Amino acid sequence: MARDRATDTSALVAAAAEVFRDKGYRNATIDDIAEAAGISRPTVYKYTKSKRWLLDRMVDTVTEDLGRRLRSVLDSDDDALTRLRRVIATHVEAATVNRTFYAIVFAEETELSEAGRRRFRSWAHDVTSDFQTLLDECVEQVPGSVRLDTWIAANLILSMLTSLYRWYDPAGPTSPQQLSEQILLVIGKVLP
Repeated sequence: MARDRATDTSALVAAAAEVFRDKGYRNATIDDIAEAAGISRPTVYKYTKSKRWLLDRMVDTVTEDLGRRLRSVLDSDDDALTRLRRVIATHVEAATVNRTFYAIVFAEETELSEAGRRRFRSWAHDVTSDFQTLLDECVEQVPGSVRLDTWIAANLILSMLTSLYRWYDPAGPTSPQQLSEQILLVIGKVLP
């Protein structure tokens, strides 16, 4: 079923995301993307170089959006525990808003171009390092915290947050805010 006609690269990327979600990256064709975008196959090539290029743009969309959101929280003057709460809420919100892109990016990582894979892994490493630093600050701020390997904790928590697209339905009975609160309850068992 055709959607509104794509008139720029971001609209084409959004149409391609729907096709990749429905058919999988490998099974999707440029013709499928053209149909979903409401444009012709030759017009697709006016906006893009290849199917892989579109996939790389999806990664850029996710990383730029979440990166910008996280930077805003991490660079704030809030205390560490407040920033932790805000980081969790930011991850939940971004995963909700970009749910289709998350599903594709994390499911199709092996299909990225080599440059796209390097950018994504470098970004993920930086996000994890920033989160570990935040956890270190939280542990220092909370007297009597359990002894915690914050690198392991950062990876575990971020893995949980980046997999929300697999099971969480924002239209379901649990709101994004309630989900954030539940995640914080779990983390609170380690960081009171």
